Amino acid sequence: MLFPSAVFMGRDKMKVYIKTFLKGLLMGICDAIPGISGGTIAFITGIYERLINAIKGFSPAFFYSLILFIVGRGNKEEFKKNLKAVDLGFLIALLSGILIALILLSRVMSFLLGAYFSFTMAFFVGLILASAKVIFDHIERHHTTNTMFMLVGLAIGISLAFFIPASVDPSVWYVFLGGFLAISAMVLPGISGAFILLLLGIYRFMLNVIIDFPEKLNYLAAFAVGALVGLFTISRVVSWLFKKDKSKTLYFLLGLVIGGLSVPLRGVFGNIFNVMSATQHAALFILGVLAATLIKQLAKR
Repeated sequence: MLFPSAVFMGRDKMKVYIKTFLKGLLMGICDAIPGISGGTIAFITGIYERLINAIKGFSPAFFYSLILFIVGRGNKEEFKKNLKAVDLGFLIALLSGILIALILLSRVMSFLLGAYFSFTMAFFVGLILASAKVIFDHIERHHTTNTMFMLVGLAIGISLAFFIPASVDPSVWYVFLGGFLAISAMVLPGISGAFILLLLGIYRFMLNVIIDFPEKLNYLAAFAVGALVGLFTISRVVSWLFKKDKSKTLYFLLGLVIGGLSVPLRGVFGNIFNVMSATQHAALFILGVLAATLIKQLAKR
């Protein structure tokens, strides 16, 4: 009698892993395109808290118990307890979906940026602007003092269009910085990791790194290490800022996102030559807004 119940339990677990994998695919799609962040999708689909807790499971205590376990000096029960906190099965299913989506979309996005750069940027602007509403929806207090922080973020975002070139030939350390900052998409509502790479001028470069793997393994490794370091540090910084004053923090992020639109917009305005071209770019902008809305609705389902 126990065997059939075990089989059904296995099927139930498999269904959960498949659903988690599909959520990872959706997160990966959003992580590959500047717009809605993967973290926002995790929040909408109800796995955000579980994801954050799993990330926090990779604590110094976990690594210490892991080292002791490897050398044969650790407490087995303590190691099992720390391993359970990591939620490994959940992370493997989720990350598998994210990675597959990133690999599949990297070639598509690289082609679109090469063949239809300004049109793709117009679509990105619509996506990013629509995703900014996610940040606004999280703001609880709309005081004049809080809006001042939005103006600061707006000024910083606009200035990026003047200080950072449209594309750069980055060093390994610059890619490390990109990974460190881009991972903030995991913990910040409405901030896309791909958008941050776009602001830094290395979005297209990182797409090519994924396509040319393993020839550019050094850049991929630098990005991964930067992301890991950022994951263990920026999550705690954001947590502290949210506890200090969540509304001011979100207003600053809102200003940064809206101001940062100046980066993709310069790629749009430089390629509008007539009314027909302007109409096409406007249509793609609207399509981006609609796509962001559709993705959020799909995630809710």
